[in-house]
Amino acid sequence: MAKNTGPTPQQLSTLVALARLGAGAAYADVSSVKLASVVGRTQQAASKRLADLESRGLVERVHAGRGLKVRLTDSGLQAVRSLYADLKGALESEEKEFVFRGEVFTGLREGAYYISLRGYRNQFREALGFEPFPGTLNLRLSDPLMTDQRERLKILPGVEVKGFEDGKRTYGPVKCFRAKVSGRYPGGVLAIERTHHDSSVLEVISPVNLRRVLGLKDGDQCSVTAYLA
Repeated sequence: MAKNTGPTPQQLSTLVALARLGAGAAYADVSSVKLASVVGRTQQAASKRLADLESRGLVERVHAGRGLKVRLTDSGLQAVRSLYADLKGALESEEKEFVFRGEVFTGLREGAYYISLRGYRNQFREALGFEPFPGTLNLRLSDPLMTDQRERLKILPGVEVKGFEDGKRTYGPVKCFRAKVSGRYPGGVLAIERTHHDSSVLEVISPVNLRRVLGLKDGDQCSVTAYLA
Protein backbone atom coordinates (compact mmCIF):
# COMPACT_ATOMS: atom_id res chain seq x y z
CA MET A 1 0.00 0.00 0.00
CA ALA A 2 1.32 3.46 -0.85
CA LYS A 3 2.24 5.58 2.12
CA ASN A 4 0.00 8.59 2.79
CA THR A 5 2.27 11.61 2.47
CA GLY A 6 -0.32 14.14 3.53
CA PRO A 7 -2.20 16.74 1.47
CA THR A 8 -0.52 18.14 -1.62
CA PRO A 9 0.04 21.92 -1.93
CA GLN A 10 -2.99 22.12 -4.24
CA GLN A 11 -5.16 20.26 -1.74
CA LEU A 12 -3.92 22.48 1.09
CA SER A 13 -4.72 25.63 -0.86
CA THR A 14 -8.24 24.32 -1.48
CA LEU A 15 -8.70 23.48 2.22
CA VAL A 16 -7.61 27.02 3.11
CA ALA A 17 -10.05 28.43 0.56
CA LEU A 18 -12.88 26.37 2.05
CA ALA A 19 -11.99 27.57 5.55
CA ARG A 20 -12.09 31.16 4.29
CA LEU A 21 -15.58 30.48 2.93
CA GLY A 22 -16.73 29.40 6.39
CA ALA A 23 -16.51 25.64 5.83
CA GLY A 24 -14.17 24.98 8.72
CA ALA A 25 -15.53 23.06 11.69
CA ALA A 26 -19.13 23.89 10.71
CA TYR A 27 -21.02 23.13 7.50
CA ALA A 28 -21.33 25.98 5.05
CA ASP A 29 -23.03 26.47 1.68
CA VAL A 30 -20.14 26.17 -0.75
CA SER A 31 -20.98 25.53 -4.37
CA SER A 32 -18.40 24.61 -6.95
CA VAL A 33 -19.07 28.02 -8.53
CA LYS A 34 -18.25 29.83 -5.29
CA LEU A 35 -15.14 27.73 -4.70
CA ALA A 36 -14.00 28.28 -8.29
CA SER A 37 -14.15 32.05 -7.79
CA VAL A 38 -11.86 31.78 -4.76
CA VAL A 39 -9.28 29.32 -6.09
CA GLY A 40 -9.23 30.88 -9.55
CA ARG A 41 -10.21 27.75 -11.44
CA THR A 42 -13.14 26.61 -13.55
CA GLN A 43 -16.29 25.24 -11.95
CA GLN A 44 -15.42 21.79 -13.24
CA ALA A 45 -11.91 21.94 -11.77
CA ALA A 46 -13.29 23.16 -8.42
CA SER A 47 -15.81 20.30 -8.39
CA LYS A 48 -13.00 17.82 -9.00
CA ARG A 49 -11.02 19.30 -6.15
CA LEU A 50 -13.95 18.87 -3.77
CA ALA A 51 -14.40 15.25 -4.85
CA ASP A 52 -10.69 14.61 -4.39
CA LEU A 53 -10.69 16.08 -0.89
CA GLU A 54 -13.75 14.04 0.03
CA SER A 55 -12.13 10.82 -1.22
CA ARG A 56 -9.13 11.52 1.00
CA GLY A 57 -11.31 12.11 4.03
CA LEU A 58 -10.40 15.79 4.30
CA VAL A 59 -13.89 17.23 3.73
CA GLU A 60 -17.48 16.07 4.17
CA ARG A 61 -20.35 17.00 1.87
CA VAL A 62 -24.05 16.64 2.62
CA HIS A 63 -27.09 17.47 0.52
CA ALA A 64 -29.13 20.43 1.73
CA GLY A 65 -32.17 21.06 -0.40
CA ARG A 66 -30.96 21.65 -3.96
CA GLY A 67 -27.39 22.38 -2.93
CA LEU A 68 -24.55 20.97 -0.89
CA LYS A 69 -23.04 21.90 2.42
CA VAL A 70 -19.35 21.34 3.02
CA ARG A 71 -17.09 21.26 6.04
CA LEU A 72 -13.54 20.19 6.81
CA THR A 73 -13.13 16.91 8.67
CA ASP A 74 -10.86 16.64 11.69
CA SER A 75 -8.07 15.59 9.35
CA GLY A 76 -8.74 18.57 7.10
CA LEU A 77 -8.74 20.98 10.01
CA GLN A 78 -5.50 19.48 11.32
CA ALA A 79 -3.87 19.92 7.91
CA VAL A 80 -4.82 23.62 7.84
CA ARG A 81 -3.66 24.13 11.44
CA SER A 82 -0.32 22.46 10.66
CA LEU A 83 0.13 24.71 7.64
CA TYR A 84 -0.65 27.77 9.76
CA ALA A 85 1.83 26.67 12.44
CA ASP A 86 4.56 26.11 9.83
CA LEU A 87 3.98 29.53 8.24
CA LYS A 88 3.85 31.26 11.61
CA GLY A 89 7.11 29.62 12.67
CA ALA A 90 8.80 30.55 9.41
CA LEU A 91 7.75 34.19 9.71
CA GLU A 92 8.74 34.46 13.36
CA SER A 93 12.17 32.98 12.62
CA GLU A 94 13.01 35.79 10.23
CA GLU A 95 15.76 38.25 10.99
CA LYS A 96 15.44 40.16 14.23
CA GLU A 97 17.70 42.93 13.02
CA PHE A 98 19.03 44.58 9.89
CA VAL A 99 22.62 45.78 9.75
CA PHE A 100 23.24 48.77 7.49
CA ARG A 101 26.51 50.31 6.41
CA GLY A 102 26.58 53.44 4.34
CA GLU A 103 28.37 56.64 3.44
CA VAL A 104 27.64 59.80 5.39
CA PHE A 105 26.35 62.71 3.34
CA THR A 106 24.72 66.07 3.99
CA GLY A 107 21.03 66.22 3.17
CA LEU A 108 18.71 69.16 2.76
CA ARG A 109 18.62 69.69 6.55
CA GLU A 110 14.89 69.11 6.63
CA GLY A 111 15.42 66.58 9.41
CA ALA A 112 16.47 69.24 11.88
CA TYR A 113 13.24 71.13 11.29
CA TYR A 114 10.88 68.17 11.60
CA ILE A 115 12.65 66.50 14.53
CA SER A 116 12.54 69.79 16.45
CA LEU A 117 8.74 70.00 16.20
CA ARG A 118 7.20 69.40 19.61
CA GLY A 119 4.52 67.10 18.17
CA TYR A 120 7.20 64.70 16.94
CA ARG A 121 9.83 65.29 19.63
CA ASN A 122 7.56 64.36 22.53
CA GLN A 123 6.37 61.21 20.79
CA PHE A 124 9.90 60.11 19.96
CA ARG A 125 10.79 60.50 23.62
CA GLU A 126 7.90 58.27 24.65
CA ALA A 127 8.39 55.72 21.86
CA LEU A 128 12.18 55.40 21.81
CA GLY A 129 13.11 56.51 25.31
CA PHE A 130 15.11 59.55 24.27
CA GLU A 131 14.61 63.06 22.95
CA PRO A 132 16.33 63.21 19.57
CA PHE A 133 19.06 65.66 18.66
CA PRO A 134 17.50 68.11 16.14
CA GLY A 135 18.82 66.58 12.97
CA THR A 136 19.26 63.29 11.14
CA LEU A 137 22.35 61.38 10.13
CA ASN A 138 21.99 60.49 6.45
CA LEU A 139 23.68 57.39 5.04
CA ARG A 140 23.95 56.57 1.35
CA LEU A 141 23.49 52.82 0.83
CA SER A 142 25.27 51.36 -2.19
CA ASP A 143 25.03 47.64 -1.38
CA PRO A 144 21.91 46.08 -3.02
CA LEU A 145 21.36 44.01 0.13
CA MET A 146 21.21 47.21 2.19
CA THR A 147 18.79 48.94 -0.17
CA ASP A 148 16.60 45.82 -0.17
CA GLN A 149 16.56 45.88 3.63
CA ARG A 150 15.66 49.55 3.59
CA GLU A 151 12.80 48.83 1.19
CA ARG A 152 11.51 46.05 3.46
CA LEU A 153 11.30 48.47 6.38
CA LYS A 154 8.32 50.04 4.61
CA ILE A 155 6.17 46.95 5.16
CA LEU A 156 7.56 45.69 8.48
CA PRO A 157 5.86 46.74 11.73
CA GLY A 158 7.83 49.35 13.64
CA VAL A 159 7.31 51.98 16.32
CA GLU A 160 4.53 54.28 15.18
CA VAL A 161 4.66 58.02 15.79
CA LYS A 162 1.30 59.62 15.05
CA GLY A 163 0.76 62.58 12.79
CA PHE A 164 -0.54 65.84 14.23
CA GLU A 165 -1.73 69.36 13.43
CA ASP A 166 -0.25 72.56 14.79
CA GLY A 167 -3.02 74.91 13.64
CA LYS A 168 -1.16 75.83 10.45
CA ARG A 169 -0.53 72.53 8.72
CA THR A 170 -0.85 68.79 9.11
CA TYR A 171 2.16 66.54 9.66
CA GLY A 172 1.98 62.87 8.69
CA PRO A 173 2.76 59.79 10.78
CA VAL A 174 6.28 58.44 11.06
CA LYS A 175 7.37 54.84 11.48
CA CYS A 176 10.71 54.15 13.08
CA PHE A 177 12.83 51.26 14.35
CA ARG A 178 14.99 51.22 17.45
CA ALA A 179 18.62 51.14 16.50
CA LYS A 180 22.23 51.29 17.64
CA VAL A 181 24.78 53.41 15.79
CA SER A 182 28.37 52.17 15.45
CA GLY A 183 27.55 49.65 18.14
CA ARG A 184 27.66 52.39 20.78
CA TYR A 185 24.92 55.00 20.64
CA PRO A 186 21.14 54.50 20.83
CA GLY A 187 19.16 55.68 17.86
CA GLY A 188 16.21 55.23 15.61
CA VAL A 189 15.94 54.46 11.91
CA LEU A 190 13.16 56.41 10.20
CA ALA A 191 10.88 54.81 7.62
CA ILE A 192 8.95 57.87 6.48
CA GLU A 193 6.16 57.35 3.97
CA ARG A 194 6.49 60.79 2.40
CA THR A 195 10.11 61.69 1.79
CA HIS A 196 12.18 62.90 -1.12
CA HIS A 197 14.71 60.13 -0.37
CA ASP A 198 14.50 56.72 -2.03
CA SER A 199 15.53 53.36 -0.54
CA SER A 200 19.22 54.10 -1.10
CA VAL A 201 19.13 56.52 1.86
CA LEU A 202 18.92 55.69 5.55
CA GLU A 203 17.84 58.45 7.94
CA VAL A 204 18.92 58.01 11.56
CA ILE A 205 18.08 59.94 14.72
CA SER A 206 19.80 59.77 18.10
CA PRO A 207 19.85 61.65 21.41
CA VAL A 208 23.38 62.81 20.54
CA ASN A 209 24.95 64.68 17.64
CA LEU A 210 26.28 61.59 15.86
CA ARG A 211 28.55 63.53 13.53
CA ARG A 212 30.29 65.15 16.48
CA VAL A 213 30.58 62.21 18.90
CA LEU A 214 31.72 59.82 16.16
CA GLY A 215 33.86 62.38 14.35
CA LEU A 216 32.01 61.79 11.08
CA LYS A 217 32.27 63.86 7.93
CA ASP A 218 30.81 63.48 4.47
CA GLY A 219 32.21 60.40 2.75
CA ASP A 220 32.90 58.47 5.98
CA GLN A 221 31.40 55.03 6.50
CA CYS A 222 29.04 54.36 9.40
CA SER A 223 27.18 51.25 10.56
CA VAL A 224 23.66 51.13 12.01
CA THR A 225 21.80 48.13 13.43
CA ALA A 226 18.00 48.42 13.21
CA TYR A 227 16.01 46.15 15.51
CA LEU A 228 12.87 44.68 13.99
CA ALA A 229 11.25 43.20 17.10
